Amino acid sequence: MKKLGLSWAFWVVLSGTSVLPQQERFRRSPPPPEPLQELKLPRIERALLSNQLSVSIVTRENEPFCSLQLIVFAGESLSPNNLAGTATFVASLLGRGTLVRSVPDVEEFLESIGGTLSVSVGQDYVLLTFHFMEEFLDPALGFLGQALLQPNFTRTEIDYVKFTTTYDLLAKEKDPDFVALRHLGRMLFQNHPYEKFSFSSDVIKTWNENSLADFFDRYYRPNNARIIFASSLSLNAATRKISTYLNLWQPRDIPPTAMRPLKAPEKERVCLVDVPQSLECRAYVGTVFPTPGNSERFDLAVLNQVLGGTPTSRLFMNLRESKAFANFAYSEADFYRAGGVFLVRAKVRPEAIALALQEIRKEIRTLAKEPVSSLEIEQAKSYLIFNFPLQIERYDEFSWRMAENQARNDGEEFWSRYYEQVMLVNAERVFATAQRLLGQPLVLVIAGDKSVLSERLADLETYDVFDAKGQFQYTVTKDKKGAAHEAR
Repeated sequence: MKKLGLSWAFWVVLSGTSVLPQQERFRRSPPPPEPLQELKLPRIERALLSNQLSVSIVTRENEPFCSLQLIVFAGESLSPNNLAGTATFVASLLGRGTLVRSVPDVEEFLESIGGTLSVSVGQDYVLLTFHFMEEFLDPALGFLGQALLQPNFTRTEIDYVKFTTTYDLLAKEKDPDFVALRHLGRMLFQNHPYEKFSFSSDVIKTWNENSLADFFDRYYRPNNARIIFASSLSLNAATRKISTYLNLWQPRDIPPTAMRPLKAPEKERVCLVDVPQSLECRAYVGTVFPTPGNSERFDLAVLNQVLGGTPTSRLFMNLRESKAFANFAYSEADFYRAGGVFLVRAKVRPEAIALALQEIRKEIRTLAKEPVSSLEIEQAKSYLIFNFPLQIERYDEFSWRMAENQARNDGEEFWSRYYEQVMLVNAERVFATAQRLLGQPLVLVIAGDKSVLSERLADLETYDVFDAKGQFQYTVTKDKKGAAHEAR
């Protein structure tokens, strides 16, 4: 191999006048991309059980694990107005033992079947994820039936969940990343049911048994739920098994809940959230918008990729690589029943916070004023297309992606037609989406030690100061002479 390399170099030197023009032509004409491999996704089959439980089955051959996702449309937005966090309270108790199994019994049982159980709470739904070895299908489904029909809502468990949730939130309120994200949610979802998701530790003491039981009885019903089940079983075999253990789960009339669309902030607002003695600083910048159409969501995916989807995107290259203002800077878009959120998050050096905010704002506004080059668009599309198979390669990632698709009613555009929809995105569509969504007022949240950051924000015209729990403290305004004044 060494001999071949030296011979090639020597030949180039001798023949330079004839080879270099060819070399330049080669550089100007990049090789064609590799052909896109066909995306072969397992077929999703659906059935409706006699108790109105919707079941989606994905058959995957030679898979030793079963993956079961239970979606219950009982997210935090449905918590009573005077009892924020109730949905989280209920979900935290789900699976923590049953009337016939104690918590240690459940832990021992999960270990014996090679299983894992987790519960996550969102704005619109709760997602229970249950993985286990297929040979233990019957006992696993039996346990799920017990958790739904015989939950362990005893005083001991209720007190335990209240205690652990309180101290978990108190610990997180020392984390600037958590504090900044929660406060951004409060500002963007102000006076909307989604605001309840940003509850603090103070409200936990209001949680009670009656509200817990009422919420569970009202919303945890088969006609308000979906199961996504991935295994080697066929549709008929899988539905028979699920029906055997969940047929006693009874439906109930659930009145539809009107959800008004999210509205963008009326004006730009800067918030400093004090996290005393924090050595780190976080910056979160975001806006909200009504539910976009399916095609526009693909435009947003490409737009997000250009702005801050990866370490080669504009934000990262500007704030970290070029100016060294931040350790990282990323953007993301998320969608809910009532609309969407577009946000930027960055871990910023405290001494550079004002300049970092300026650069984040500039990068966002630039996308709304100047079209993205076709090269950037194609690079973003290529990343999304070639990265998609990696996101569903593992069985747990695959089932999670499928559950998210089902929970949001995304449809075929976001599953079997994903490649096609990404390929249809172009620079004109991305620019139109950026003009409509990123030209809106922004909310900018800074979380860190106020005593360190205040002097770094002296150049700002005005900003509001909050404590770590999100309670308003005062407003800082700069007068004509440049002096800062506090107004409570």
